[in-house]
Amino acid sequence: MPSLTPLAQTAGPQLVPDAERALSPAMRRILALLQSRSPLSAKEISQHAFVAAKTLEGGGYLKKMKAMGLIRVEGWAKNHNGFTTPIYAAGAGPDCPRPKFQTRDRDSVGMARIVAALEGSANLGYRDIAELAGLSTNTIKNGGYMDVLMKQGRVHISAWRRNRKGGQTPLYSAGPGANAVKPPLLTRQEIMSRYRERQRVLSGRAISLEGQFKAMLCAR
Repeated sequence: MPSLTPLAQTAGPQLVPDAERALSPAMRRILALLQSRSPLSAKEISQHAFVAAKTLEGGGYLKKMKAMGLIRVEGWAKNHNGFTTPIYAAGAGPDCPRPKFQTRDRDSVGMARIVAALEGSANLGYRDIAELAGLSTNTIKNGGYMDVLMKQGRVHISAWRRNRKGGQTPLYSAGPGANAVKPPLLTRQEIMSRYRERQRVLSGRAISLEGQFKAMLCAR
């Protein structure tokens, strides 16, 4: 059973003769079911009261029984899209209002995969997380998952990695924790200095490879 909002305590239904005569056999089964076990979703009511789901919704059974004061919305089931499924119980009373879906309530299979990946390894960037979680890098980076998981305290930024252009990429680890402070951007002078150093190293490698090739030719 999905998570429910707190349940309200109300009295059981009191059927008057006219109301009792107004109930169809299917509605009687629904009421008997909810009096014996509740709260239940419409899908569960359909299964246990032997009423087709399309008939239950299309026939307006639940809506009519609510208007008669025989049943009420006792709570709401939560899934990754929000509180979308009403849960019914027998008895009169005000319907439980649908809770506001907040960041802490959000969840999905993809988010669970991300957390599982980070529980196995620390200090992972977007690409590493995507590979381990079986998701696309774009989903990890731009889907809003990481921001939500941080707000929920399920992951945190444990370090930063500087890319070739001097920008910073966050590295994540599982669990709550203070996010690592983002280092300042490189100055233009620092960027040019890094570029020259990289070119010097690459040039040295090229010369070294050329020397190895010449040595191989001489050996022949």
